[in-house]
Amino acid sequence: MSPAELESERLCLQPWDEAHASLLVELSSDPRVVRWIGLGTPWDAKLAREVSDRQRRHWLEHGFGWRALVDKETNERIGFTALNFLGDAAPALDPEEFEIGWWLKPSVWGRGFATEGARAMLTEAFGRVAAPSVIARIQPANDASARVARALGLELEGSTAGRYDEPVEIFRLTADAFRSL
Repeated sequence: MSPAELESERLCLQPWDEAHASLLVELSSDPRVVRWIGLGTPWDAKLAREVSDRQRRHWLEHGFGWRALVDKETNERIGFTALNFLGDAAPALDPEEFEIGWWLKPSVWGRGFATEGARAMLTEAFGRVAAPSVIARIQPANDASARVARALGLELEGSTAGRYDEPVEIFRLTADAFRSL
């Protein structure tokens, strides 16, 4: 599986690599960005680099993973979209579930970049990666991410607890439902 760049109308989606660690350090240290991630507290740079390294290994092992979002107009890295195996992020769910997600810089919130980037990731998930379905874990009060999930065609399936026992709602989209959108 080739990790070539993906493109959408306004974005280049770059496979996650060592050069993107600083983006994760920046995003994960911003309380506005991580408010609805895990316990909702900023990460230190060490943790962010460890997570970045795990995502690079995910690419090497599986041929897909996180992608940095680059605004074509400004050439700025504005965030990332995620496609990875769920792992231990929601203990009640199968760790082999395909999970999609998005983190963006607050300066670009509300401009449709999360939906645009995630839509490109869904095309990859249900095309090249051949995922049978994808889920998104969204904390109940995170209305903005729930709107993105619904705009992408994901439907609320139920609720569970995340890694830190935080409540999360599970949104799902199957490959068949994606093809009928």
